[in-house]
Formats: sequence, structure tokens, C-alpha cells
Amino acid sequence: MIVTRAILALLLSAQQLYEEKLLDTMALREKLWQQIDLHANRQLLRHRIGYPAPALKAAGPLRLEKSGEDSVANYYRSFLPLTDGDEIYGLYIVPKKPVAKRAPLVISQHGGGGTPEMATFNGGTNYKDQVRGAVSEGYIVYAPLTVMYPFRDRDNGTVIPPDVRKILDEKFRTVGTSLAAVEVQKISLALDELLKRPEIDPKRIAMIGLSYGGYYSLYTAALEPRIGVVVASCSFSDQPAITDGKTEGRLMDMSPADVASLITPRPLQVQGGNNDKGLPIEKSRAAAKRTALVYEKTGAKDKFVFEEFEGGHEFRGSLVWPFLRKHL
Repeated sequence: MIVTRAILALLLSAQQLYEEKLLDTMALREKLWQQIDLHANRQLLRHRIGYPAPALKAAGPLRLEKSGEDSVANYYRSFLPLTDGDEIYGLYIVPKKPVAKRAPLVISQHGGGGTPEMATFNGGTNYKDQVRGAVSEGYIVYAPLTVMYPFRDRDNGTVIPPDVRKILDEKFRTVGTSLAAVEVQKISLALDELLKRPEIDPKRIAMIGLSYGGYYSLYTAALEPRIGVVVASCSFSDQPAITDGKTEGRLMDMSPADVASLITPRPLQVQGGNNDKGLPIEKSRAAAKRTALVYEKTGAKDKFVFEEFEGGHEFRGSLVWPFLRKHL
């Protein structure tokens, strides 16, 4: 029997089929598009820096060596051996009055002219309270070492060459990875071990940093989903990415705003000093504007904050600690 279109329409209408307005799911399609777009960008970052670095694995348990204590905290040097004989090093600081039995962990990353010790002791130079401020808040702090040309070492005849990052990055890129990939992965490997410790709450992890440390905070959080809150100080600029791999060790394989888009919807604070001679505040404002739009599109508008302050190339804990109290 031949069923005409008119009869078929009558039969279907008699069945009272469930219907939807076709635009009701537009928001869902947009959300899924944003997800796959961000996934593509994350794969692009991985490809450009060669992450994860091949054959980079931990070879033993974390070793803590107590170096001192005061009325506020216990201080340790942290070592994690790797399969190639290298070690991952950092300072590990446990407050004597943590916020809870299992306290949050704050990864506090130094910058280009610094070290974990420079960011911690003797007033912290321009890092100020980046390390000890977090300890005073009751957070456990891990301050990892990244390869730099520290100012104090330079002034005291270090054998580390001034262009150490360029030299190492070129070596790593010839084998398909990069200095940035290696150091980000080292932070993740250290995190694997640190989160086994009974004093740390593994669900409450933040990463903060100044200058190069801010760049590393962005890169690491973009590739490490366990980091739940991020603060990048004096490291956010509307600069173009270097796509030919000739970064000379700088973290510029993607623009900071594009890297930040891989952190959403996790809370992110970006700081910029309006008298920062090395990073014009106009460039930070432009990058922050781009990032704010990404956070708005992903439904996390209130999770991104751009803090502009009166000052130069320095860390402002007075802006950070309320942010961490709210989100960590």
C-alpha cells in the first residue's frame, strides 16, 4: 500500500510525538564546541613544547632533609631522584599552625633571576611574601627550582652560563621536547609524591609565581589538572607566540592569554604593576581583556580577576591571599 505524505503526516500527528525547539540546544552545541576548541589548543601546546618529555620518570621515593625551623614552620630541602640520575629539587615548608589537619598545598615558583631560597629568606627581595605569606596563611608550600641565571650566583662567580636557558632549550628541542616541558613535568612528578603525604589535602592545590614563575604557573596549570587555583604576577602580556621553536628558553610557545584559556574554569588571578619597566601595563591589560572574554564564554566570569597595582616588577600578597581564601 502506498502511503501518501498527507496520510503519513496524519498518522504521525495522531501519535503526538515528542518535539523540541531546535534552538533550545544551541547553548549545548556552543559548550561542546568550546570544549573541543580548548582541547585542540591544549594539544597544540603539548606539541609545541614536546610534552610530556620522553623517558622522564621518578626513580625513587621523595627525600626530605630538614634544614631549619622557627616559630612559624619547619623547613626542608626536597629531593626526588629520576631514572637518568637527575634530581628534582625544591624547598618544602610545613607551617606549625596549618589551616587544617590536611592543609592545602601552594606551589610557589620563583622567577628568572631567583631561586627558592631568594624567594623565601632575607625578606624575599621583590618576591616579598610569596613564600612566607602562604606559610603564614597556614598553607604548606613547595617552592621548586627551575633552571635560571640567579642574580646572587651571578654576582658571586657562578659557573652557570648567562644563556643557560637558551643552551638547554636548544638541546632538548633537538630530541623533540623543550626545557619548559621538562620543568613542567618535573613539577608534576614532584606533585605525584607530595600528594601522598598525610599533611596535604590532595584536592586543594594552588600555584603562584612572579615573572618567569608566573609563566611557569600558567604553563603548569594548563597541563596539570590537579592544580585548582592559579596566580600569575607580572608575567601576563599580549605578546605573540613564537611558533618556530626558537624561544631561547622563554615560555612563549603560546601567548599568555591563550595558555590562560586552558585553565578555565579554574580560578585565575593575574597581577600587573603599572610601573613595571619590563612588562608594560598596557600589554597586560590587553591580554587580561582577552582572557576575561574566554572565562565569560565558558561560564566562569567570576573566576578570573585582573589586579593592577601601584608598583613595579613585584609580587603582591595582599591581593593573592584573599583570592586563595575564597577559592582554595
